[in-house]
Amino acid sequence: VGTGTTARVLMLTAAAEIADRVGGLGIGADDYLTKPFAFPELAARVLALGRRSRPAVPPVLRRAGITLDPARREVFRDGRYVPLSPKEFAVLTELLRAEGAAVSTEQLLEKAWDENADPFTGAVRLAVLKLRRKLGGPPVVETVTGTGYRIA
Repeated sequence: VGTGTTARVLMLTAAAEIADRVGGLGIGADDYLTKPFAFPELAARVLALGRRSRPAVPPVLRRAGITLDPARREVFRDGRYVPLSPKEFAVLTELLRAEGAAVSTEQLLEKAWDENADPFTGAVRLAVLKLRRKLGGPPVVETVTGTGYRIA
């Protein structure tokens, strides 16, 4: 099974020894069922594997009247939709994940930009400025002098 796939593997076999089961799970099987088996157990195991195959949905982040839904890539401020660029969305996500703690410019560069970002650039400051404008008032993105930014 390739990386990133949601397919699950259930080995259904007559090899019932512990070494066989451990080996099957060791080579990538998600479950192992030996013969003879009861059909209701097979059906239950297939359903359980199906539940596990769904990707985890990231939690909706909320703070200071802002609602950010990472799965839908949507942001609302006091119920009003706020269109954001990908960088602004990434910066806001990191600020909301910090739950009121200050996030350094370096951390924001690391999370919202690639590894080639210039640490001396004003890109974070510019993104925060645009984010503040788009979110509107009252202001919720605070500058923490000498540290970075936080959501009030």
